[in-house]
This record gives sequence, structure tokens and C-alpha cells, in this order.
Amino acid sequence: MKKLALLLLFSVFILASIYAQECVFYYPKTKGALLEYKNFDKKEKLTGKSTYKVKEITETGVIIQATIEYQSFDSKGKDLGKNEYSVKCENGVYSMDMRSFLDAQTMEAYKDMQVDITSTSLEMPSGMKVGDQLPDGKLIVSISNQGVAMMTMTTTITDRKVEATEQVTTEAGTFDCLKITYTITTKMMIGMRFEVAQWFAEGVGSIKTENYSKGNKMSSSILTGIQNVN
Repeated sequence: MKKLALLLLFSVFILASIYAQECVFYYPKTKGALLEYKNFDKKEKLTGKSTYKVKEITETGVIIQATIEYQSFDSKGKDLGKNEYSVKCENGVYSMDMRSFLDAQTMEAYKDMQVDITSTSLEMPSGMKVGDQLPDGKLIVSISNQGVAMMTMTTTITDRKVEATEQVTTEAGTFDCLKITYTITTKMMIGMRFEVAQWFAEGVGSIKTENYSKGNKMSSSILTGIQNVN
């Protein structure tokens, strides 16, 4: 009986350890899945569109990794360029490479130059609840041409907080979301600072993003379509 009790206790411990390592994935777990967004200015005028495609995805035990291909278009549908970044789920933590904040059009302009990127990941642990504070993130982009330094751009994300749980409805459907707020600061020749509110849904990702400057809404992005999801 004592051995049986110990075996059951050990089994519960193992199951608990495995469960603790699982994490919420904020993208579709389907290769080829495509998320479509519309982007608006402060007057709600369409400024462009963007797509996020799950280019590659692998699952090994409780570890999930994906490569996301981001493509942007202007309001008339002209292709402005592509970019890639990675996301990962491991040990109960979902993380997104800060490269996701690189503007595809800007990077396209420097495609013939040397671009060195240093970035951290933005972490979103499982079991997040309203009031939780989340770790900061940082991205440094250094651009040079024929060995001559051209510029360095630094982007930092701070004050990340789980603000609320809300239901958001868009053209793509209705989603149960976690609303996360943060401050994004970019320094190049001049500095810019925005306050951001972003809504995330499990198995989908970002549903809506709103950017503010001193309390005034400056721009937004809304999920408008999901394709190729099994």
C-alpha cells in the first residue's frame, strides 16, 4: 500500500510538472495560417494593410516554435516589403522576438546595407491575470554602409501590464482577449514615445492594437481576417 501511495504521488508530481511547462500560444498552430490586418490613422482613415503568415512551425513535446513572416502594404495595395521574426512557447512562457517591431518598409530601404540587430524577447507567461507586470524588451538596430556606421536605432518597451480581460469583435470574429498595455520608446536622431494598448487571444495572437501619444489616439491596427486554419 505504501509503495502504491508513493507511486501515485510520484505520478501526480510528474503530471503537474508537465502541465506547468505548457504555455498559451498566441498564434495559430497551423503552417500557412494567415492573419490579415487593416491599419488606420488617428482619424480612422485606412493607411494600409498587413499580413502575418505562420511560415514554419515545430512542436517538440511541450516546446512550440514558429517563424512568422510579416508583409505590409499601403492603402492602395502596393507591397512595402517583408520581415521575419520568431515566437516560442517553452516552460510555461510564450515569447516573441522584438524583431516583430521592425517596420518592413524601413528595412527594405536598407536591404543593400549591413544591418546588425540585437533583440530580446517579450515574454507572456501562462496564467496571466489582471494586474500582472510583465518583463521589458529591447531592440537595437545598427546600420552601416561599406564599413561606415550610418545610424543606430534603439526601441525599448517598458511598463508592460495586464490591464483587463475583454471580448473584442472585429470583421474576423469575436475573441476573448487579454488587454496588455505598455510604453514604447524609439531613439534614433530624435526620440519618440507612445503608449500602447494591445488585445491578445489564445491561438490567434493580436486582435487589436491602439497607439496613443499623451492620451491622444494616433493610430490603430485591427484583425480583419484569418485564413488557412484547420
